[in-house]
Amino acid sequence: MTDEVIRGIGLAPSEAISFFRKKINMPSKRWGELEAQAHGTQFAVAGATSKALLDDFRVALNKALVEGTTLAEFRKDFDRIVQKHGWSYNGSPGWRSAIIYETNLSSAYAAGRYREMTTPEALDIYPYWRYRHHACEHPRPAHVAWDGMILPADDPWWNTHYPPNGWRCHCTVEPVSRRDLKRYNWTVSEAPPLEERPWRNPATGKTVLVPKGIDPGFQSNPGRDWLESEKSRATVRMTLDAQPKETMAPAERENFQKKQVQELLKVRSGMVEAGTASEPLQQALNVKTDSVRLSDETLGKNMAAHPEIEQVDYMRLPMLIADPVAIIRDRKPTSVVVISRYAGQLYRTAIKRTVNGAEMYLDTFFKFGVTDAQRLARNRGTLWGEVPAELSAKDQTKEK
Repeated sequence: MTDEVIRGIGLAPSEAISFFRKKINMPSKRWGELEAQAHGTQFAVAGATSKALLDDFRVALNKALVEGTTLAEFRKDFDRIVQKHGWSYNGSPGWRSAIIYETNLSSAYAAGRYREMTTPEALDIYPYWRYRHHACEHPRPAHVAWDGMILPADDPWWNTHYPPNGWRCHCTVEPVSRRDLKRYNWTVSEAPPLEERPWRNPATGKTVLVPKGIDPGFQSNPGRDWLESEKSRATVRMTLDAQPKETMAPAERENFQKKQVQELLKVRSGMVEAGTASEPLQQALNVKTDSVRLSDETLGKNMAAHPEIEQVDYMRLPMLIADPVAIIRDRKPTSVVVISRYAGQLYRTAIKRTVNGAEMYLDTFFKFGVTDAQRLARNRGTLWGEVPAELSAKDQTKEK
């Protein structure tokens, strides 16, 4: 798929980015280990069995979504990742990099588009969808036959036929209003009969039914599967209603915060209190609260940008926020950078406040080197504390 086809869907990228970031890493030895429905919530690259390898591919693909990285640029990332990990894979470098790039981007854009088109407001204005086949080198006869077909947006046919419907499938879906039907003299069709064929998955040995015209593994709708997963998460959404009161003892409150962060890592939905701001932090931001909040959206962004941060690092947030070694100015007056230390490692946590100073939120969180921390302090200025000159293996901080 060319970059133009991927970019030509007309999608505001935020939903596509959200879809990709909320996926969970799933190591796999070969293609087919993940069922079709799993691709809406899990990220896998066939043959990538280590977390570190998947993390690097995630960073490169996230950059492609956020920054508009082209296929040529992604291939450079691909070559670097392969060399770094000594990864052995099937196919040529050009073919394999294109498959990873195109499949992930096209599914993310399609899922984001699906979410946009299924909001109550969108469905009220555009109650119909039109299947579109775009010119390609090797067109599939079935996809060409579906081109221009208009069905109700809630027709079950879309559950199995919402594109992409195969490897390097260029097809898309466009919303149609009642006015469009009259203007272009279009008619709403009946969905084609669902003809399925048995297909034996070589990775699992299971036999599943795949609609004709759909490549095995694409017989699901990632956007729909993602939204269904989001609904399930919403039933266990983390909220601030059950947050600890200020009357709690500091140790008890910190322990509660660690458990809340751990739960947020599991459900990826809602918002929790990630830490208690120290007096210097409260004064630096001039706030009326000591509660530092962490949202699922921020967590997803941070996990995509800094995959090296492990679950245990996130669970240290309450301790790191409460016990900084230095507070440094940030680029905006409504945020600061908190430098904390644990087990010979510095952490950099950006914390911002609302304009009225009523709330504080964690913005970014990652590991930081001593040299980088000292440079940041020199360039921006230290508001409180002091960045250590060096760290040693013996520099251990007891976890509370």
